[in-house]
Amino acid sequence: LTVHTIPPVFKDTFKLVPGKHTLIALDAPQGYLVIKAGSGLQARSIPCIIRKAGDMNTLNYQDVNRTEKYLVGKYDIEIPILPKILLYNIDVSQSSTTTVQIPPAGMVTFLMIAPGYGSVYLRENGKDLKWVYNLGSNAKSESLTLQAGSYTIVYRAMNAKQTLYTISKNFDVQAGSSKVIELN
Repeated sequence: LTVHTIPPVFKDTFKLVPGKHTLIALDAPQGYLVIKAGSGLQARSIPCIIRKAGDMNTLNYQDVNRTEKYLVGKYDIEIPILPKILLYNIDVSQSSTTTVQIPPAGMVTFLMIAPGYGSVYLRENGKDLKWVYNLGSNAKSESLTLQAGSYTIVYRAMNAKQTLYTISKNFDVQAGSSKVIELN
């Protein structure tokens, strides 16, 4: 017998008696999980990955602002916004709702003089760079939704063959705002 909860519950031994109503008891205490989006992300459908805590197998893809029922326990959540958010050991309790709030984000549009190579980096501690995203090499513009924070863009046009022509710009993203970064 399989009960299609998230994750599923199984029972492999039970007895059915012909002509009688049979009840098969299974433990399946459940609670709810909702992932709420901050400003700047409401319009987008973001499929978050839900896993049992410590297990890399995907249990479910849950859209932001949607409530889903899970068995009681601990879960890991991967939220694929930039930079990616990883949450560990989120507790789902019986007959209650666990709410996970995604930090507000902003929109950044990059305008390039020509197609080229570029990467976006998060500036941590004011100086350490953590890679976030590679821009498309055939585009002259690209828009990204980024979490609030300090970033650096490093870009070089495809036809520029020397590092002398590399452009590096620092910029900040504020929640709910949008900005244009010109790379020329």
